[in-house]
Amino acid sequence: MTILAALLIAATPVSIADCASPAPLAEPWTSWSQSGQARAGAQAHGAPALILGRPVVATLIPAAHIQFATPPGKGAKEGYGGLFTLSLKQPARVGIALDGPAWVDVVTGAEAVASVQHGHGPACSGIRKIVWFDLPTGRHLVQIAGSKAATVRVMAADAKANQPVG
Repeated sequence: MTILAALLIAATPVSIADCASPAPLAEPWTSWSQSGQARAGAQAHGAPALILGRPVVATLIPAAHIQFATPPGKGAKEGYGGLFTLSLKQPARVGIALDGPAWVDVVTGAEAVASVQHGHGPACSGIRKIVWFDLPTGRHLVQIAGSKAATVRVMAADAKANQPVG
């Protein structure tokens, strides 16, 4: 029973409220605490852009009002969500980070892109989850669904941002 309790504690993300001070973040998340503002889109046309390395606090929309390009993996009919665009000049492994629980999908063309990795952000960082996608050059749609909160901090980051070349 003790092992099970330890595993449950290890699997639970540390809330920033449980920390004495926020943890300093390494690349590509160093700008996580900056605060842009955005209102999530209800449809792909006109959805606001996410810019790599620039977090926003997004006001979300009731999920029933969103025209998702593909059905979200979870939570499509519950809570809040929204749509964002993300444009890439070159292929990249991109992480989408959120500060709260919600489902994240990336759609390229008419197809949902499979995630390649997911997990929690660093302890005491305020990043609850990061979902990684290998994305080609071009325009993508980021779908957020199933948030119980009407706002979420979201950031897209290139895994190789500011990494040494060599």
